[in-house]
Amino acid sequence: MIRPFRSETERYGEYSKAGEFVYDHPFQWGSKRTGPDLAREGSGNLKKTNGWHFRHFREPSSMSEGSIMPPYAFMLQNNLDTSTTKAKINAMRTLGVPYENGFEDIANANLMAQARGIADNLKTDSIKVSPGKEVIALIAYIQRMGTDISNEPKNK
Repeated sequence: MIRPFRSETERYGEYSKAGEFVYDHPFQWGSKRTGPDLAREGSGNLKKTNGWHFRHFREPSSMSEGSIMPPYAFMLQNNLDTSTTKAKINAMRTLGVPYENGFEDIANANLMAQARGIADNLKTDSIKVSPGKEVIALIAYIQRMGTDISNEPKNK
């Protein structure tokens, strides 16, 4: 669990809360904060575009001056391997992830529909990339972070 030191929250924003990891199996909490907490990267009014993330993964320092993050340009070239999706879903189900019955049979179709949407969105930013590339899956993952649990108080 990241300790909420004032200097870190001023630099990187609010830290993650335990309830935000409800679907993470296994939990991947750390003890050192090297960069911003990405737990809410896909939510809120500071959400970055798919194009921003694509460029950031390709060359981080082009989007975040002084970034020490390594480039992930290889993900722009590598094809996403979906051959084990069904087995991974079934394994996660044994760990308590509440996938609906039969989801493993439609997961890759859902994945590709989402990937095509991201690839189409990137075209509006003059970026042409196949929906089957690893970078598309990484963008989908980042844009999803923080969207499962709302920080807004519920009306009673």
